[in-house]
Amino acid sequence: MPLTPAERQDRFHAAFLGLAIGDALGFPLRGVPPASLVRLPGLAEDFAPRPRGKFAKGQFSDDTQLMLAAAESVIRENKVDGRSAAAHLAWLWQEGIILQPPKPLAESLQKLAQGTPWMSAGAPLGVKCPSVLSRAVVVGLFESKSRVRIRHDAGVLTVLTHKDPTCAGAAAAFAQAVALGLTHEQLTPAEFCEELALSAAAHDKELAEELRHLPRLLTWDTARALAQLRKVSVPPSQLRGVDGLPPHVVPVLLTALYATLKTPHDFRQAVEMTLRCGGEADVAAACTGALLGAHLGTAALPARLRKNVLYADTLLDAADRLFQARQVRETLATALAQQRRRR
Repeated sequence: MPLTPAERQDRFHAAFLGLAIGDALGFPLRGVPPASLVRLPGLAEDFAPRPRGKFAKGQFSDDTQLMLAAAESVIRENKVDGRSAAAHLAWLWQEGIILQPPKPLAESLQKLAQGTPWMSAGAPLGVKCPSVLSRAVVVGLFESKSRVRIRHDAGVLTVLTHKDPTCAGAAAAFAQAVALGLTHEQLTPAEFCEELALSAAAHDKELAEELRHLPRLLTWDTARALAQLRKVSVPPSQLRGVDGLPPHVVPVLLTALYATLKTPHDFRQAVEMTLRCGGEADVAAACTGALLGAHLGTAALPARLRKNVLYADTLLDAADRLFQARQVRETLATALAQQRRRR
């Protein structure tokens, strides 16, 4: 049966909370090599008491902040609008509240804040930062019924900070993965990844092929599969001296998808799998949390983590307003369609 409106609204809640929880769990672990994480038990059991030595327990990072900024823009415009989204992202920089953004993202936000046009401020081709992924959650929830809109809107929200088509393809694939959580279809891993590949292909055909190959790795030993995924599409020069996931959008996306498909009904286990990858595992954990939230609902999120993630009320309020904006748009579209039929 299709989801009821209440069930869909719950998936909005769970996607926002899931991303923030994964982000907050990973925030103090960003850049930590996998070997150092072996000694730490229960990485997804609770938040660090003082992440990075100075923040409050349950604090998330720039990834959740970018998602919330994108959501506020869509709520205001009732659509994805490049100029509006740029203004909301620039505000994060102007107010100095965005937490430890990677250098390419910081440079793009600074350009937006200085008035650079939204289509020109992004990092150049070749910069494939995973920070583009979190704002795609908003696209997947808001445009879940239209793959065409998902492809387009993911590209708009991506180019604000990154011009490389691989970034747009990864964001489109991730948005499609979130959108599939709002359907009632039960897809096999191969069918699921094919849906993602179709969305990614509009921007990057090579990434689409990597997505189609992903289900094969589910039969491998987990450690071997994760070791392989961290190298996909990454030049060897970018792997030298890097322990764990590199700051590259393709391995981060594929690792999050792998963890979600490997343990599709266990939020804690899937998120911990990504956290133990080290490196850029905070982004992968955030994406994994958002995906499982969108597919399973809030009941699947551990109660302690839901309670202790910072600004949970703000996250739920933003999710509610995004859901209501989508409901209003659908109601208007239905009314217009009925009016046209009467003519």
